[in-house]
Amino acid sequence: MNTIVARTAVYALCALGSATIALPQHGQTAETTSMAKAGIITDIHHTSKADSATRKYSASLDKLQAFMDTMAKERPNFIIELGDMVDTLAEGTDPAKNLAEAEKIFTSFNGPSYHVLGNHEFDNLTREIFLNSITNTGIPKGQTYYSWDAGGVHFIVLDADYTPEPPHRPYDMNTSADTFWTWKDTFVPQQEIEWLREDLKKADMPTVVFTHQNMDRVDDQEHNIKNASEVRKVLEEDGQVLAVISGHDHQGGYSNIKGIHYIVLHGNVGVNDYRTWAATSNTEGFDKKEDNQFALLEISRGAGKEYHINLQGYGRQPSYTLKREL
Repeated sequence: MNTIVARTAVYALCALGSATIALPQHGQTAETTSMAKAGIITDIHHTSKADSATRKYSASLDKLQAFMDTMAKERPNFIIELGDMVDTLAEGTDPAKNLAEAEKIFTSFNGPSYHVLGNHEFDNLTREIFLNSITNTGIPKGQTYYSWDAGGVHFIVLDADYTPEPPHRPYDMNTSADTFWTWKDTFVPQQEIEWLREDLKKADMPTVVFTHQNMDRVDDQEHNIKNASEVRKVLEEDGQVLAVISGHDHQGGYSNIKGIHYIVLHGNVGVNDYRTWAATSNTEGFDKKEDNQFALLEISRGAGKEYHINLQGYGRQPSYTLKREL
């Protein structure tokens, strides 16, 4: 696994010509104390339609189960999927059954589990049916942006599935008579931004934000939330946001904007829509270990006001070791 390291250091205490090195305990590294862990997967795209050269849909449930098996061993505080858990179906397939197959596996975790809304959730399902078919631990049905605390860290899920044009309609299943949204046009409405501002103010603790669409590019970029710059300003003004973790762009990526780390995870179904699996994988993308992208996030407390954000990548997902001082 590739690792990107930001401002890391190894500390040793030397005295009278001898060196004492503090060995890390389980869940800790030298000079840090583990606070919270999260298992993260995104862009599973479970569907009945045929595989493509860049997306192996038929492996989705096997790869999801491999993620669940790994998380059962790692025992994070919670797991979360960052959207596009399902995809457009082949004709004659029951969309509710398709969603239930993935949801049954995902919610088998022995702990809290959470969802972020992607765009493909509404390819074949109405908003009402989809939201009534998923469970976010401790969150009321139908609530699409929300927050919770774990281990002294505040976690926030945002929903950008709204049209940029007023009245900023929430995504629902398109019909031939009303194709009112596309995957490129996403927006966080003002009432959600105001909720975010108040939620951050009340939390008063280090925070991680989860989104499906990206927030680290220029607003008009096709994978980016169209008013991401406005949302970023709220996060920057709060001063306690460590990182924003997203999916959507299967190629992944990393940015640092005014101290906040923006991590885009690789898509689980495929990491590149321009290069085929056959070009990079000996098994053409079907290997449940090497071709299965997900991550284990750990937030730790360092010295003073320093926090460590460690993201351990699996499959082709890079790992990141990052720091932020609040």
